[in-house]
Amino acid sequence: MDRAYVSLAASSVVRICCDSFENGDWSGRLYTWYKEKPVSFRNAGELLEYMEGFYDWLGYPQASVKARSFRRVPERTDVSERSSIQENRMKQKEEKAVVTKEETMNKHQGEKATFVVRIQYRQNASWQGQVTWAEKNKTVPFRSALELLKLIDSTEGVPEENWDRGDGQE
Repeated sequence: MDRAYVSLAASSVVRICCDSFENGDWSGRLYTWYKEKPVSFRNAGELLEYMEGFYDWLGYPQASVKARSFRRVPERTDVSERSSIQENRMKQKEEKAVVTKEETMNKHQGEKATFVVRIQYRQNASWQGQVTWAEKNKTVPFRSALELLKLIDSTEGVPEENWDRGDGQE
C-alpha cells in the first residue's frame, strides 16, 4: 500500500488507522499530535469515546453541550486548594505540548484504511468537520459522528461510492 500524506495543520486533527474489519466493526489505532504512542480501539464505540475524551482534554473544539452532573461543587476553596488547582492547570498546559512531527504522523498507515479527521465544531451534541480517506486522497464533510462512522464503514464494502460526491450526504 502506498504511503498517504495528508496535511495535518490543525491541533485537533486525529489520524485513524483501521487495521481490521470484523463482525461489521473496525479496530485499529488512533494518533494525535500530543502522544507518541497510539491509542488502540477495538470497535467504533471505543474510537468515538477516545476521540470525545481527547477533544474534552484539548478543550478544542469546545462542546456546545456539557454533560450534566449532580455532584455538588464547593462554592469556596481555601488557599491551599486554590494553589493546587492552579498547579493542576499549569501541568495540563505543559502536557498539551505537541510531541509528534507531521512526517511522523503521516508515516502511520492502517492495514485496511487510513483516515484523517478534522473536527471543526462540536454542536448539537455531535461533531461536524471533514474526513480525508488518505489512500484515495478524498475529503468529504460530515455533520455528525454517525455520518463520520458511515463514511468510514463505506470504505469496506463499496469503496468510493459515498466519497465521490464531496458532500458527505447519503
